[in-house]
Amino acid sequence: MKNVIMHKQGEQSFIVWIKKRIEHNLNFLALAQGSTGIGKSWSMLRVAYDIDNDFEPRQVAFSFRQVMEILNSDWFYKKKYKLIIFDEAQTDISNRQWQSLTNKLMNFLLSTFRHRNVILLFTSPYSDFLDSASMKLMHAVFDCKGWSKKTTKSLVRPKLLQYNAKLKKFYEHSLFVIRNGKMNKLVNWSIDKPPAHLIKPYEKAKLEFTTKLNAKILEELTSYENKDKPKEERQVLNPDSMQPDIWRIAQKGYTKLQDIKEALEKERGKTVSLGQIGNNVMGMRKKGYDIREYKVR
Repeated sequence: MKNVIMHKQGEQSFIVWIKKRIEHNLNFLALAQGSTGIGKSWSMLRVAYDIDNDFEPRQVAFSFRQVMEILNSDWFYKKKYKLIIFDEAQTDISNRQWQSLTNKLMNFLLSTFRHRNVILLFTSPYSDFLDSASMKLMHAVFDCKGWSKKTTKSLVRPKLLQYNAKLKKFYEHSLFVIRNGKMNKLVNWSIDKPPAHLIKPYEKAKLEFTTKLNAKILEELTSYENKDKPKEERQVLNPDSMQPDIWRIAQKGYTKLQDIKEALEKERGKTVSLGQIGNNVMGMRKKGYDIREYKVR
């Protein structure tokens, strides 16, 4: 797609350009980046609404799993514009192993779903949460500069991306808008506040997300602080649970929880669910017993 668009009365030029990609059987992938609290999420909510006035709060994801759940939903492909906001995408990457898996799967997704005409908008303080292969597939970066309390508008610098494989280099281009016979460079994009019917459910979902994230951070900190304590200072594993057996089996080395599951079932002579094991493992970590140190990679 060329970086030139005809001005349409009453429509924002960058929105027109995105819609034109979809009309040409393409998709659109963009990253909104900027510091915390600068207005990335609200800006993308508004962009989503301006593209599709029927955009719904359930089209906002806070994890890669949620992105895939939306993509695999029947209702999603009945919509005229198949749009997803992947909000705070960097928080879904909690360790190197998960980062590797997420980037690998994300790269598979981004490189294969062009024919589904999906619009995927990421928000993150920085761009390197995605690996270089995935970033090469981005069509645009929106640099969020801030928002005005007076006008309630956000200021965004939209840049179209072009990757030169031979030179291994990114090029940034501006969108040019033809209006009254003149070609104008679109440098800044002023984006309105999203409508109230999107803000309220979004903020509720965001609160639930951050509450769970904070609990997860506290759990990780507790596990980290306990892991180096002498065993005699650690909390005792519950003798009436499967925790002591899980710890004993894990210390022999394992590659996945399924290995521990099979060993437990063999010893106990009955079925044990992975959910039960997972709950016990999380409880053990809070007491300073982290079986991940015995995982064979």
